[in-house]
Amino acid sequence: MADEAWRPEPGEILSVGELVFRARQSLEQGFASVWVEGEVSNLRLPSSGHAYFTLGDGRAQLRAVCFRTVLRLLRVPLADGARFLLRGRLTLYEARGDVQLLVEDIEPLGEGLARLELEALKRRLSAEGLFDPERKRPLPPLPAAVGVVTSPTGAALRDILEVLRRRAPGVHVLLAPARVQGDGAAEELREALSLAAAHPEVEVIVLGRGGGSAEDLSAFNDEALVRAVAASPVPLIAAVGHEIDVTLVDHAADLRAPTPSAAAELAVREWGRWAEQVRGAEALLVKAFRQGLDRRRRRLERLDPALRSPAARLAGLRIGVDRSLEALDAALQRRLLRARTRVAAGEARLAAGSPERRLAQVGGRLTRLEERLWGWPASLDHRRRQVAQEEVALGALSPLAVLGRGYAIARRAGGEVVRDAGACRLGEDLEVLVARGAVDCRVTAVRAARGPPGR
Repeated sequence: MADEAWRPEPGEILSVGELVFRARQSLEQGFASVWVEGEVSNLRLPSSGHAYFTLGDGRAQLRAVCFRTVLRLLRVPLADGARFLLRGRLTLYEARGDVQLLVEDIEPLGEGLARLELEALKRRLSAEGLFDPERKRPLPPLPAAVGVVTSPTGAALRDILEVLRRRAPGVHVLLAPARVQGDGAAEELREALSLAAAHPEVEVIVLGRGGGSAEDLSAFNDEALVRAVAASPVPLIAAVGHEIDVTLVDHAADLRAPTPSAAAELAVREWGRWAEQVRGAEALLVKAFRQGLDRRRRRLERLDPALRSPAARLAGLRIGVDRSLEALDAALQRRLLRARTRVAAGEARLAAGSPERRLAQVGGRLTRLEERLWGWPASLDHRRRQVAQEEVALGALSPLAVLGRGYAIARRAGGEVVRDAGACRLGEDLEVLVARGAVDCRVTAVRAARGPPGR
Protein backbone atom coordinates (compact mmCIF):
# COMPACT_ATOMS: atom_id res chain seq x y z
CA MET A 1 0.00 0.00 0.00
CA ALA A 2 2.87 2.32 0.81
CA ASP A 3 4.48 1.77 -2.59
CA GLU A 4 1.17 2.57 -4.35
CA ALA A 5 0.89 5.85 -2.35
CA TRP A 6 4.18 7.13 -3.72
CA ARG A 7 3.62 5.93 -7.28
CA PRO A 8 3.48 8.91 -9.75
CA GLU A 9 0.69 9.49 -12.14
CA PRO A 10 1.37 8.37 -15.71
CA GLY A 11 1.54 11.98 -16.90
CA GLU A 12 4.22 12.87 -14.36
CA ILE A 13 6.79 10.34 -15.57
CA LEU A 14 9.46 11.96 -17.83
CA SER A 15 11.71 10.30 -20.28
CA VAL A 16 15.44 10.87 -20.05
CA GLY A 17 15.36 13.02 -23.15
CA GLU A 18 12.54 15.18 -21.77
CA LEU A 19 14.35 15.64 -18.47
CA VAL A 20 17.63 16.58 -20.13
CA PHE A 21 15.81 18.92 -22.52
CA ARG A 22 14.08 20.75 -19.64
CA ALA A 23 17.38 20.96 -17.75
CA ARG A 24 19.07 22.43 -20.84
CA GLN A 25 16.33 25.03 -21.19
CA SER A 26 16.63 25.97 -17.53
CA LEU A 27 20.43 26.33 -17.79
CA GLU A 28 20.33 28.40 -20.97
CA GLN A 29 17.67 30.71 -19.51
CA GLY A 30 19.37 31.11 -16.17
CA PHE A 31 22.94 31.43 -17.47
CA ALA A 32 22.46 33.06 -20.88
CA SER A 33 25.61 35.21 -20.47
CA VAL A 34 28.16 34.65 -17.74
CA TRP A 35 31.78 35.60 -17.13
CA VAL A 36 34.04 32.92 -15.75
CA GLU A 37 37.76 32.56 -15.20
CA GLY A 38 39.78 29.40 -14.95
CA GLU A 39 42.68 27.27 -16.12
CA VAL A 40 42.59 25.36 -19.40
CA SER A 41 43.32 21.62 -19.45
CA ASN A 42 42.63 18.62 -21.70
CA LEU A 43 42.78 20.89 -24.76
CA ARG A 44 41.79 19.29 -28.07
CA LEU A 45 42.03 21.05 -31.44
CA PRO A 46 40.45 18.83 -34.12
CA SER A 47 40.58 19.55 -37.84
CA SER A 48 37.24 21.39 -37.65
CA GLY A 49 39.06 24.36 -36.09
CA HIS A 50 36.97 24.35 -32.90
CA ALA A 51 38.55 23.99 -29.47
CA TYR A 52 37.38 21.56 -26.78
CA PHE A 53 38.84 21.82 -23.29
CA THR A 54 38.16 21.65 -19.57
CA LEU A 55 38.03 24.79 -17.48
CA GLY A 56 38.95 24.37 -13.82
CA ASP A 57 39.95 26.27 -10.68
CA GLY A 58 41.06 23.49 -8.29
CA ARG A 59 37.57 23.08 -6.81
CA ALA A 60 35.53 22.12 -9.85
CA GLN A 61 35.73 21.49 -13.58
CA LEU A 62 33.55 22.49 -16.49
CA ARG A 63 33.63 21.37 -20.08
CA ALA A 64 33.91 24.20 -22.60
CA VAL A 65 33.63 24.60 -26.36
CA CYS A 66 35.12 27.52 -28.32
CA PHE A 67 34.15 27.64 -31.98
CA ARG A 68 36.72 28.69 -34.57
CA THR A 69 34.98 32.02 -35.33
CA VAL A 70 35.69 33.11 -31.75
CA LEU A 71 39.06 31.39 -31.59
CA ARG A 72 40.38 33.41 -34.57
CA LEU A 73 40.00 36.64 -32.55
CA LEU A 74 42.15 35.37 -29.67
CA ARG A 75 45.56 37.12 -29.68
CA VAL A 76 47.14 34.56 -27.33
CA PRO A 77 46.82 30.90 -28.36
CA LEU A 78 45.02 28.45 -26.08
CA ALA A 79 47.34 26.18 -24.14
CA ASP A 80 47.07 23.75 -21.25
CA GLY A 81 47.87 25.44 -17.97
CA ALA A 82 47.04 28.97 -19.18
CA ARG A 83 44.40 31.04 -17.38
CA PHE A 84 41.72 32.87 -19.35
CA LEU A 85 38.68 35.04 -18.81
CA LEU A 86 35.70 33.71 -20.78
CA ARG A 87 32.20 34.92 -21.53
CA GLY A 88 29.55 32.49 -22.71
CA ARG A 89 26.36 30.63 -21.90
CA LEU A 90 25.78 27.38 -20.12
CA THR A 91 24.09 24.56 -22.00
CA LEU A 92 23.58 20.84 -21.67
CA TYR A 93 24.88 18.45 -24.28
CA GLU A 94 21.86 16.12 -24.46
CA ALA A 95 23.63 13.18 -26.09
CA ARG A 96 25.85 12.68 -23.04
CA GLY A 97 24.12 14.74 -20.41
CA ASP A 98 27.21 16.94 -19.95
CA VAL A 99 27.00 20.54 -18.81
CA GLN A 100 29.29 22.71 -20.90
CA LEU A 101 30.08 26.34 -21.56
CA LEU A 102 29.65 27.67 -25.10
CA VAL A 103 32.38 30.36 -25.27
CA GLU A 104 31.47 33.61 -27.02
CA ASP A 105 34.47 35.72 -25.95
CA ILE A 106 37.84 34.74 -24.52
CA GLU A 107 40.86 36.75 -23.39
CA PRO A 108 43.98 36.19 -21.30
CA LEU A 109 43.03 36.64 -17.67
CA GLY A 110 45.06 39.75 -16.73
CA GLU A 111 44.41 41.66 -19.93
CA GLY A 112 40.80 40.62 -19.92
CA LEU A 113 40.10 42.08 -16.49
CA ALA A 114 41.82 45.29 -17.42
CA ARG A 115 39.76 45.51 -20.57
CA LEU A 116 36.55 44.97 -18.62
CA GLU A 117 37.47 47.80 -16.27
CA LEU A 118 38.37 50.00 -19.23
CA GLU A 119 35.07 49.25 -20.95
CA ALA A 120 33.18 50.04 -17.74
CA LEU A 121 35.04 53.38 -17.44
CA LYS A 122 34.36 54.13 -21.10
CA ARG A 123 30.62 53.51 -20.65
CA ARG A 124 30.51 55.68 -17.54
CA LEU A 125 32.34 58.61 -19.15
CA SER A 126 30.28 58.26 -22.30
CA ALA A 127 27.10 58.38 -20.24
CA GLU A 128 28.32 61.67 -18.75
CA GLY A 129 28.60 63.09 -22.26
CA LEU A 130 32.40 63.45 -22.38
CA PHE A 131 32.55 61.68 -25.75
CA ASP A 132 29.54 63.35 -27.39
CA PRO A 133 30.25 64.63 -30.92
CA GLU A 134 28.26 67.80 -30.15
CA ARG A 135 30.91 69.02 -27.71
CA LYS A 136 33.76 68.66 -30.21
CA ARG A 137 35.19 72.05 -31.21
CA PRO A 138 36.56 72.98 -34.64
CA LEU A 139 40.25 73.66 -34.98
CA PRO A 140 41.45 77.24 -35.58
CA PRO A 141 42.12 77.78 -39.29
CA LEU A 142 45.52 79.52 -39.01
CA PRO A 143 46.96 79.05 -35.50
CA ALA A 144 49.88 81.29 -34.57
CA ALA A 145 51.22 78.81 -32.00
CA VAL A 146 50.79 75.06 -31.44
CA GLY A 147 51.22 73.48 -28.01
CA VAL A 148 52.75 69.98 -27.97
CA VAL A 149 52.34 67.70 -24.94
CA THR A 150 54.59 64.66 -25.27
CA SER A 151 57.94 63.22 -24.26
CA PRO A 152 60.88 65.52 -25.12
CA THR A 153 63.01 62.51 -26.13
CA GLY A 154 60.52 60.48 -28.15
CA ALA A 155 60.26 60.02 -31.90
CA ALA A 156 56.75 61.54 -31.81
CA LEU A 157 58.17 65.01 -31.04
CA ARG A 158 60.68 64.78 -33.90
CA ASP A 159 57.90 63.79 -36.32
CA ILE A 160 55.65 66.64 -35.15
CA LEU A 161 58.39 69.27 -35.44
CA GLU A 162 59.40 68.03 -38.89
CA VAL A 163 55.84 68.30 -40.20
CA LEU A 164 55.30 71.76 -38.67
CA ARG A 165 58.57 73.08 -40.13
CA ARG A 166 57.65 71.75 -43.53
CA ARG A 167 53.94 72.65 -43.63
CA ALA A 168 53.89 75.89 -41.58
CA PRO A 169 57.35 77.42 -41.02
CA GLY A 170 55.89 80.54 -39.40
CA VAL A 171 54.01 78.73 -36.63
CA HIS A 172 55.50 78.86 -33.12
CA VAL A 173 55.79 75.56 -31.24
CA LEU A 174 55.59 75.45 -27.43
CA LEU A 175 56.59 72.12 -25.88
CA ALA A 176 55.11 71.03 -22.54
CA PRO A 177 57.27 67.98 -21.73
CA ALA A 178 55.94 64.96 -19.84
CA ARG A 179 56.54 61.26 -19.50
CA VAL A 180 54.16 59.20 -21.63
CA GLN A 181 54.34 55.84 -19.86
CA GLY A 182 55.15 54.37 -16.48
CA ASP A 183 54.23 55.37 -12.95
CA GLY A 184 53.24 59.02 -12.62
CA ALA A 185 52.97 59.54 -16.39
CA ALA A 186 49.26 60.38 -16.28
CA GLU A 187 49.82 63.05 -13.63
CA GLU A 188 52.70 64.62 -15.59
CA LEU A 189 50.56 64.64 -18.72
CA ARG A 190 47.76 66.49 -16.85
CA GLU A 191 50.18 69.10 -15.54
CA ALA A 192 51.77 69.59 -18.97
CA LEU A 193 48.32 69.89 -20.57
CA SER A 194 47.33 72.55 -18.04
CA LEU A 195 50.57 74.44 -18.70
CA ALA A 196 50.08 74.41 -22.48
CA ALA A 197 46.41 75.40 -22.26
CA ALA A 198 47.25 78.35 -20.00
CA HIS A 199 49.73 79.88 -22.44
CA PRO A 200 48.11 82.92 -24.11
CA GLU A 201 49.57 82.24 -27.57
CA VAL A 202 48.58 78.56 -27.89
CA GLU A 203 45.51 78.10 -30.09
CA VAL A 204 45.58 74.32 -30.56
CA ILE A 205 47.23 71.47 -28.60
CA VAL A 206 48.64 68.17 -29.85
CA LEU A 207 48.70 65.47 -27.16
CA GLY A 208 50.21 62.09 -27.94
CA ARG A 209 53.06 59.65 -28.25
CA GLY A 210 54.26 56.86 -30.53
CA GLY A 211 52.95 53.32 -30.63
CA GLY A 212 53.29 50.71 -27.91
CA SER A 213 51.59 47.92 -26.04
CA ALA A 214 48.30 48.33 -24.14
CA GLU A 215 50.30 48.70 -20.95
CA ASP A 216 52.49 51.42 -22.52
CA LEU A 217 49.37 53.38 -23.51
CA SER A 218 47.56 52.92 -20.18
CA ALA A 219 48.38 56.48 -19.02
CA PHE A 220 46.10 57.80 -21.77
CA ASN A 221 43.19 55.81 -20.30
CA ASP A 222 43.54 57.52 -16.91
CA GLU A 223 40.17 58.96 -15.85
CA ALA A 224 41.61 62.22 -14.51
CA LEU A 225 43.57 62.79 -17.73
CA VAL A 226 40.51 62.04 -19.87
CA ARG A 227 38.48 64.58 -17.90
CA ALA A 228 41.29 67.14 -18.24
CA VAL A 229 41.30 66.62 -22.02
CA ALA A 230 37.52 67.06 -22.19
CA ALA A 231 37.75 70.24 -20.08
CA SER A 232 40.64 71.78 -22.02
CA PRO A 233 39.88 75.43 -22.93
CA VAL A 234 41.95 75.03 -26.10
CA PRO A 235 40.97 72.68 -28.96
CA LEU A 236 42.95 69.47 -28.65
CA ILE A 237 44.10 66.80 -31.11
CA ALA A 238 44.90 63.35 -29.69
CA ALA A 239 47.55 61.27 -31.44
CA VAL A 240 48.22 58.27 -29.24
CA GLY A 241 50.02 55.30 -30.75
CA HIS A 242 49.42 54.12 -34.27
CA GLU A 243 46.22 53.99 -36.26
CA ILE A 244 44.94 50.79 -34.63
CA ASP A 245 45.53 52.07 -31.07
CA VAL A 246 42.52 53.85 -29.52
CA THR A 247 42.48 55.20 -25.96
CA LEU A 248 39.88 57.09 -23.92
CA VAL A 249 41.81 60.31 -24.57
CA ASP A 250 41.14 59.82 -28.29
CA HIS A 251 37.37 59.76 -27.57
CA ALA A 252 37.51 62.86 -25.35
CA ALA A 253 39.66 64.96 -27.69
CA ASP A 254 38.17 67.37 -30.19
CA LEU A 255 39.86 65.45 -32.99
CA ARG A 256 41.73 62.14 -33.18
CA ALA A 257 44.72 61.63 -35.48
CA PRO A 258 46.09 58.18 -36.38
CA THR A 259 49.73 59.22 -35.77
CA PRO A 260 51.62 62.21 -34.29
CA SER A 261 52.69 63.27 -37.81
CA ALA A 262 49.06 63.27 -38.94
CA ALA A 263 48.13 65.33 -35.87
CA ALA A 264 50.70 67.98 -36.81
CA GLU A 265 49.31 68.11 -40.36
CA LEU A 266 45.74 68.49 -39.03
CA ALA A 267 46.81 71.28 -36.68
CA VAL A 268 48.12 73.41 -39.57
CA ARG A 269 46.21 71.98 -42.51
CA GLU A 270 44.73 75.39 -43.35
CA TRP A 271 48.28 76.77 -43.47
CA GLY A 272 49.04 74.23 -46.15
CA ARG A 273 45.90 75.08 -48.10
CA TRP A 274 46.58 78.79 -47.74
CA ALA A 275 50.17 78.32 -48.94
CA GLU A 276 48.93 76.25 -51.88
CA GLN A 277 46.39 78.92 -52.77
CA VAL A 278 49.04 81.65 -52.59
CA ARG A 279 51.39 79.60 -54.77
CA GLY A 280 48.54 78.92 -57.20
CA ALA A 281 47.57 82.59 -57.35
CA GLU A 282 51.20 83.55 -57.85
CA ALA A 283 51.55 81.07 -60.69
CA LEU A 284 48.35 82.36 -62.32
CA LEU A 285 49.51 85.97 -61.95
CA VAL A 286 52.91 85.23 -63.49
CA LYS A 287 51.27 83.29 -66.31
CA ALA A 288 48.77 86.09 -67.01
CA PHE A 289 51.54 88.72 -66.96
CA ARG A 290 53.69 86.72 -69.37
CA GLN A 291 50.76 86.09 -71.68
CA GLY A 292 49.86 89.81 -71.70
CA LEU A 293 53.48 90.75 -72.35
CA ASP A 294 53.68 88.25 -75.23
CA ARG A 295 50.48 89.67 -76.78
CA ARG A 296 51.77 93.23 -76.61
CA ARG A 297 55.15 92.18 -78.04
CA ARG A 298 53.50 90.44 -80.98
CA ARG A 299 51.23 93.42 -81.57
CA LEU A 300 54.20 95.79 -81.53
CA GLU A 301 56.04 93.57 -83.99
CA ARG A 302 53.05 93.69 -86.30
CA LEU A 303 52.76 97.49 -86.04
CA ASP A 304 56.51 98.21 -86.34
CA PRO A 305 56.82 97.93 -90.19
CA ALA A 306 53.84 100.22 -90.70
CA LEU A 307 55.16 102.86 -88.34
CA ARG A 308 58.56 103.20 -90.03
CA SER A 309 58.26 105.86 -92.84
CA PRO A 310 60.80 106.36 -95.72
CA ALA A 311 62.07 109.56 -94.05
CA ALA A 312 62.81 107.62 -90.87
CA ARG A 313 64.63 104.94 -92.84
CA LEU A 314 66.64 107.65 -94.74
CA ALA A 315 67.59 109.28 -91.43
CA GLY A 316 68.80 105.91 -90.22
CA LEU A 317 70.92 105.44 -93.33
CA ARG A 318 72.44 108.93 -92.92
CA ILE A 319 73.38 108.15 -89.35
CA GLY A 320 75.01 104.93 -90.55
CA VAL A 321 77.04 106.83 -93.19
CA ASP A 322 78.17 109.42 -90.61
CA ARG A 323 79.32 106.67 -88.26
CA SER A 324 81.23 104.96 -91.09
CA LEU A 325 82.98 108.26 -92.00
CA GLU A 326 83.91 108.82 -88.36
CA ALA A 327 85.33 105.31 -88.12
CA LEU A 328 87.34 105.83 -91.37
CA ASP A 329 88.75 109.16 -90.16
CA ALA A 330 89.77 107.61 -86.82
CA ALA A 331 91.51 104.75 -88.63
CA LEU A 332 93.47 107.19 -90.86
CA GLN A 333 94.54 109.25 -87.83
CA ARG A 334 95.77 106.12 -86.04
CA ARG A 335 97.82 105.03 -89.08
CA LEU A 336 99.31 108.55 -89.47
CA LEU A 337 100.28 108.61 -85.79
CA ARG A 338 102.00 105.23 -86.03
CA ALA A 339 103.96 106.41 -89.09
CA ARG A 340 105.09 109.62 -87.34
CA THR A 341 106.17 107.56 -84.33
CA ARG A 342 108.30 105.27 -86.49
CA VAL A 343 109.97 108.28 -88.21
CA ALA A 344 110.80 109.94 -84.88
CA ALA A 345 112.29 106.70 -83.56
CA GLY A 346 114.52 106.40 -86.68
CA GLU A 347 115.75 109.98 -86.32
CA ALA A 348 116.62 109.35 -82.66
CA ARG A 349 118.64 106.26 -83.58
CA LEU A 350 120.55 108.19 -86.30
CA ALA A 351 121.30 111.04 -83.89
CA ALA A 352 122.58 108.63 -81.26
CA GLY A 353 125.02 106.99 -83.74
CA SER A 354 126.58 110.22 -85.20
CA PRO A 355 130.48 110.69 -84.97
CA GLU A 356 130.17 114.10 -83.22
CA ARG A 357 128.11 112.51 -80.40
CA ARG A 358 130.58 109.64 -80.03
CA LEU A 359 133.59 112.04 -79.82
CA ALA A 360 131.84 114.13 -77.20
CA GLN A 361 131.21 111.06 -75.10
CA VAL A 362 134.86 109.87 -75.35
CA GLY A 363 136.16 113.39 -74.45
CA GLY A 364 134.01 113.43 -71.33
CA ARG A 365 135.37 110.08 -70.19
CA LEU A 366 138.99 111.24 -70.69
CA THR A 367 138.33 114.35 -68.61
CA ARG A 368 136.99 112.32 -65.72
CA LEU A 369 139.98 109.95 -65.84
CA GLU A 370 142.45 112.86 -65.74
CA GLU A 371 140.69 114.31 -62.69
CA ARG A 372 140.94 110.98 -60.90
CA LEU A 373 144.67 110.63 -61.85
CA TRP A 374 145.59 114.08 -60.42
CA GLY A 375 143.92 113.27 -57.11
CA TRP A 376 145.61 109.88 -56.65
CA PRO A 377 148.84 111.03 -54.73
CA ALA A 378 146.82 112.82 -52.05
CA SER A 379 144.62 109.74 -51.56
CA LEU A 380 147.71 107.52 -51.29
CA ASP A 381 149.22 109.70 -48.51
CA HIS A 382 145.98 109.58 -46.57
CA ARG A 383 145.85 105.80 -46.71
CA ARG A 384 149.52 105.54 -45.54
CA ARG A 385 148.75 107.65 -42.46
CA GLN A 386 145.76 105.39 -41.69
CA VAL A 387 147.97 102.25 -41.90
CA ALA A 388 150.56 103.75 -39.53
CA GLN A 389 147.89 104.61 -36.97
CA GLU A 390 146.45 101.08 -37.10
CA GLU A 391 149.96 99.58 -36.64
CA VAL A 392 150.43 101.62 -33.45
CA ALA A 393 147.04 100.56 -32.10
CA LEU A 394 147.66 96.91 -32.95
CA GLY A 395 151.09 96.97 -31.22
CA ALA A 396 149.49 98.31 -28.06
CA LEU A 397 147.02 95.44 -28.03
CA SER A 398 149.60 92.71 -28.81
CA PRO A 399 150.28 90.11 -26.03
CA LEU A 400 154.02 90.48 -26.82
CA ALA A 401 153.85 94.13 -25.79
CA VAL A 402 152.38 93.08 -22.45
CA LEU A 403 155.20 90.54 -21.96
CA GLY A 404 157.71 93.29 -22.68
CA ARG A 405 156.48 95.11 -19.57
CA GLY A 406 157.55 92.15 -17.37
CA TYR A 407 154.45 89.97 -17.45
CA ALA A 408 154.49 86.21 -18.28
CA ILE A 409 151.96 83.64 -19.54
CA ALA A 410 151.90 80.09 -18.12
CA ARG A 411 150.60 77.26 -20.34
CA ARG A 412 150.15 73.54 -19.87
CA ALA A 413 151.62 71.00 -22.27
CA GLY A 414 148.52 71.05 -24.45
CA GLY A 415 148.67 74.85 -24.83
CA GLU A 416 145.93 75.64 -22.30
CA VAL A 417 146.58 78.98 -20.54
CA VAL A 418 146.66 78.80 -16.73
CA ARG A 419 144.32 81.49 -15.35
CA ASP A 420 143.90 80.26 -11.76
CA ALA A 421 146.75 79.06 -9.47
CA GLY A 422 144.32 76.81 -7.66
CA ALA A 423 143.85 74.81 -10.87
CA CYS A 424 147.55 73.69 -10.92
CA ARG A 425 148.73 70.38 -9.51
CA LEU A 426 152.01 69.75 -7.69
CA GLY A 427 154.66 68.33 -9.98
CA GLU A 428 152.84 69.53 -13.12
CA ASP A 429 155.11 70.78 -15.97
CA LEU A 430 154.33 74.26 -17.31
CA GLU A 431 155.70 76.44 -20.12
CA VAL A 432 156.17 80.11 -19.08
CA LEU A 433 156.24 82.61 -21.96
CA VAL A 434 158.30 85.82 -21.42
CA ALA A 435 159.20 88.73 -23.72
CA ARG A 436 162.07 86.97 -25.51
CA GLY A 437 161.34 83.24 -25.33
CA ALA A 438 159.93 80.63 -22.95
CA VAL A 439 160.95 78.86 -19.71
CA ASP A 440 159.97 75.26 -18.80
CA CYS A 441 158.97 75.01 -15.08
CA ARG A 442 157.61 72.41 -12.67
CA VAL A 443 155.03 73.28 -9.95
CA THR A 444 156.53 72.79 -6.48
CA ALA A 445 154.01 74.81 -4.52
CA VAL A 446 150.52 76.31 -5.12
CA ARG A 447 149.50 79.53 -3.40
CA ALA A 448 145.96 80.37 -4.36
CA ALA A 449 144.91 83.99 -3.95
CA ARG A 450 141.99 84.73 -1.60
CA GLY A 451 139.11 86.84 -2.66
CA PRO A 452 137.71 87.57 -6.14
CA PRO A 453 140.10 87.23 -9.14
CA GLY A 454 142.17 90.33 -9.99
CA ARG A 455 142.49 91.47 -6.36
